[in-house]
Amino acid sequence: MCERDPVLAASDREVLAATTEKPLPGLTPRRSPGESPMVLAIDLQRHLFGRDVPIPEAVEEYRTAMGEVAYRALDHVLPLLSVARECGVPIAYTRVIPGARSGLTARDVRIVDEATPHEGDLVLDKSYSSAFYGTDLVSRLVRRGVDTVVVLGCSASGCVRSTALDAAELGFAVLTPRECVFDRVQASTAVALVDIDERYGQVWSTADVQAYFREVAA
Repeated sequence: MCERDPVLAASDREVLAATTEKPLPGLTPRRSPGESPMVLAIDLQRHLFGRDVPIPEAVEEYRTAMGEVAYRALDHVLPLLSVARECGVPIAYTRVIPGARSGLTARDVRIVDEATPHEGDLVLDKSYSSAFYGTDLVSRLVRRGVDTVVVLGCSASGCVRSTALDAAELGFAVLTPRECVFDRVQASTAVALVDIDERYGQVWSTADVQAYFREVAA
């Protein structure tokens, strides 16, 4: 269950606590994580990271950079990806490809060096927020027999949230490691995690997701 971020008002935390595990009328109950997960690493790209400095400094290089916020999330992402590989959990990376007017080069849209995809990892390019829209991701998941997607990366309120929404509506269980998502604004991250945990999937600690990988691999 998602920890209620302190950025939320006390009244909001009270409401969420009172409705925990009580789906509202009309909402499809969330699926529990299954036996065949896949990691979806969303947009871990150079232009979204920039330099490891506060965001006001990072945007001097790339307008889209999230600086130290991105790197602190990466400190959790890398160990999770390592455990996924140890356990045979497949990994897919997405890259959002901006239009020509963005001025970004091929180097700018690459995955950051620290998280470079390994041989056998899937890399999907997309033009929209969701990893599913305009791509063949869903057919790839079905062919692999995937029943659960572990969604991490950025931005929490944009591409991560929309991917989680589409995954849930397509019938996949959704799991998000709390420390592995990031956004430009802390409040945006907090609200996105609440939305995912309340409506589309489950938000766990990174340690709990790693334990889940080891459990399904056993």
